[in-house]
Amino acid sequence: MKKTLLTLFLICFIGSLTFAQVTAEQVDDFEDGTTQGWIEGGASPNPPTNITTGGPSGANDNYLQDLSAGGGGAGSRMVFYNQSQWTGDYTTQSIVAIKFHVKVETNDLNIRVAFDGGGGRFCTTNSVNIIAGSGWSYVVVPILSSDFTAVGGSDINDTLADVNTMRILSSSTPSWVGESIVATLEVDNILAATTLSINENKKVDFSIYPNPSKSKLNINLAQNNNATKVEVFDILGKRIYLQSLTSINSTINASSWNSGVYLVKITSDIGTQTKRFVKQ
Repeated sequence: MKKTLLTLFLICFIGSLTFAQVTAEQVDDFEDGTTQGWIEGGASPNPPTNITTGGPSGANDNYLQDLSAGGGGAGSRMVFYNQSQWTGDYTTQSIVAIKFHVKVETNDLNIRVAFDGGGGRFCTTNSVNIIAGSGWSYVVVPILSSDFTAVGGSDINDTLADVNTMRILSSSTPSWVGESIVATLEVDNILAATTLSINENKKVDFSIYPNPSKSKLNINLAQNNNATKVEVFDILGKRIYLQSLTSINSTINASSWNSGVYLVKITSDIGTQTKRFVKQ
């Protein structure tokens, strides 16, 4: 009887491991009310949390929120990880990118993805800079073998073929531990993508001048279409200006704005881009 029970346990255990393997186009959307296996190491006082509303789709759209406290000790660094459904063979599954919605508060973050596996630890070489208070953005992090820097690893191909840990972190340089910083990182719809969508990975090309300025904000677009709009947010994330752009060159009267830092966000069917503007 004991042998039979042990056999059944092993079958269930092995089956659960197989179920947890990464699959092409899988998505973590957090609509089940859990963190879906995303955790922090140690006894963090601020582990990842499922937030039930306010995601990129608005009201009643769940998302994952992670806080970092800065300084030292557990919970000080911006990094969280998964060792369940994001493990396995990315190469066989033809997964070439990790895509997700992201929003940042308090301080700007440099978003990267890192893996540990058969060939050791690796982190994406290029980061995606997200400006604090700029709202939800959609990011694409390529994960081909050429996209990584070793951070304790020896063979990226062996790691991608046998991942045991996936991390999302912020760091100015490739890292496994993430940076110590006071910040809030919110993510949703984490996708194991088999294609690199050009439109999602592009940014709108524009310039703003003069910067700083006391009275006006000039915007110059590299190209324009009917779907282009400009939004301006204060440093607390409150939108103070919204307008469609109908020409390549536009001017906004900023004379009534309080002195300080603002975020200028341009959105079109090409993509989005956010830049800082200083009102004197």
